[in-house]
Amino acid sequence: MDEKSNIELDNLEIYKQIVEHMNESLWIWDENNSTIFINNVFCELTWYSQDEIIWKNYYDFWDKESIEVINENNSKKKNLDKVKYEATIKSKSWELVPVLCSWTSTQNNWTVLIISNLKELKSLKQAEIDLIKINRTKDEFISIVWHELRTPLTSIRWYLSMILEWDMWKINEEVTKSLKHTYTSSIRLINLVNDVLSIGKIESGKMEFYMKDIKIKDLAKSVYRDIHLEIEKKWIWFNLDIDSNLEFIEINTDKDKLKQVLLNLLTNALKFTKEWWNITFKISKNSSKARFEIIDTWVWIPKDKLDILFNKFSQVESSMQRQNTSWLGLWLAISKSVLKEFNSEIKVESELDVGSNFYFDLELK
Repeated sequence: MDEKSNIELDNLEIYKQIVEHMNESLWIWDENNSTIFINNVFCELTWYSQDEIIWKNYYDFWDKESIEVINENNSKKKNLDKVKYEATIKSKSWELVPVLCSWTSTQNNWTVLIISNLKELKSLKQAEIDLIKINRTKDEFISIVWHELRTPLTSIRWYLSMILEWDMWKINEEVTKSLKHTYTSSIRLINLVNDVLSIGKIESGKMEFYMKDIKIKDLAKSVYRDIHLEIEKKWIWFNLDIDSNLEFIEINTDKDKLKQVLLNLLTNALKFTKEWWNITFKISKNSSKARFEIIDTWVWIPKDKLDILFNKFSQVESSMQRQNTSWLGLWLAISKSVLKEFNSEIKVESELDVGSNFYFDLELK
């Protein structure tokens, strides 16, 4: 081995610590096709030790068909910087190992080859395909179950409502109280079923959106009409703050879907805000967009929980709460997915002793 090769091998030591931690096999040979370096992963793949391969001819470790592929690709070295191909290595036990090769030439005419085990790659790919199938089957099963649940729950709610409103007989106060509680629970379950079905439709791409131009002021009034009874019932100080410059400006959106997002945010604020405290529904101009904000003065969300707040079924306890209540994150996941269809993103800011602010932006017409 000449002095030049010794110098190059000394320089190669710089990289050894890095390549020994690679997941792929590394094989380097010189202009005479003699092996000058391999990493431990390559040894594990072929069952050879480094001493058994170093300075051996590169061609000694391939089957006949692979040598033809290698020769063909070697002829492209002058035209291509990088080459990829599939080949088969002969291991020490004569087992044929299918691999994916990716090589490139160096300035001193060495060749650096990175090898991935095709069996492992195909196994991982198949596992991914199987996982996708399992998830799809799971989602379809859950969807069927929730659909089946919704029918009897709707019947239960209808019969409970009929009993409570029937004046043919008088029900004692204790029974009436229990029936009202059951009726409220049935509504909550039906809403949960509808939410689960909605998130399933969105994730599968089956949710239909009907986009049209609507006035911001009309949207805000419609949202308030749907929730004002709940606001009044809880004696909340409610402030509808719309920028006067936006009252008659339009946005292009699905009115019902956007309205549901806003109602979700307002319902959450109501749920966690004490009587006589403030909630603000604010719409302002933010550059070329309209910013929608739901601002409360009671709910506080810990900063380390903000990232998981929009995950499905996440529960985040608020340090400001004294009723051991928590968020069921499904409605937030739905709101996030809906707003994504509008090219928007829901965000939240929260501060101790101040409250929380959920907001998002939509393009103006």
